[in-house]
Amino acid sequence: MKKLTVSQAAKYFNITKEAIYNRVRRGKLSTVTEEGLKYVVVDERNTNNIRTMSKTKQTNKNINDKYVSYLENEVKELKEKVKYLESQNNDLIIQRVKLLEQSKKELEGIFNKRDEQLKNILHLMNEKYVLPKVESVEVIDTNINKKKKKRKKKRKKK
Repeated sequence: MKKLTVSQAAKYFNITKEAIYNRVRRGKLSTVTEEGLKYVVVDERNTNNIRTMSKTKQTNKNINDKYVSYLENEVKELKEKVKYLESQNNDLIIQRVKLLEQSKKELEGIFNKRDEQLKNILHLMNEKYVLPKVESVEVIDTNINKKKKKRKKKRKKK
């Protein structure tokens, strides 16, 4: 059985002074006060217990470090996948826009042809059915004038 100061015990167990105080408070380590100084009583049972706890903490720290490293790698890979998928998505959007523009032009062409065909049909219908063929205005005027002259002659004869 050894008696060590808190600082010596911390070095001996390779832990902090705060950890020694916490273990004393929890009753994991026993203390003795001599001449106003507090000493930590170190025996074989305490030594094995504390070293095991220290090794467990170190093992846990190593496991945590490995887990954090693993997660960081996963995040990096996922970021790369997101970047790739965003690029694929942008390419698909560009293809869709081009396809829509091409379809729009084709539809405009079809509608322009149909409009032209309808105009031609309407023009033909106007010529044949709506507006009868009319002789030129001069011919009509001449015929009217002839009729007027004939009437005048008839009147004079009477």
